[in-house]
Amino acid sequence: MKTKNPLYVVKGKDVQEASSMLDLLIKKFNLEPLMTVLKNIFNLLLEQVENYAMFLVIKNFLDEILQKLVELGKKFGLVTA
Repeated sequence: MKTKNPLYVVKGKDVQEASSMLDLLIKKFNLEPLMTVLKNIFNLLLEQVENYAMFLVIKNFLDEILQKLVELGKKFGLVTA
């Protein structure tokens, strides 16, 4: 399904469609390799969960990271709430 007002990222001669504002930022600033590394780190952390205590440690870590991302989003006007 085509979106009404699609987002596009222009890199030299290449034009890529972005599915969301986050996708646009990732493509615009060439953060795909960083996202791959973060995904692998999170998968490694989640594999370490064997009990509830470890789950809480990883949950608190991920909550801190998400809070920092929300603060960054607010700073740049990407997040309103």
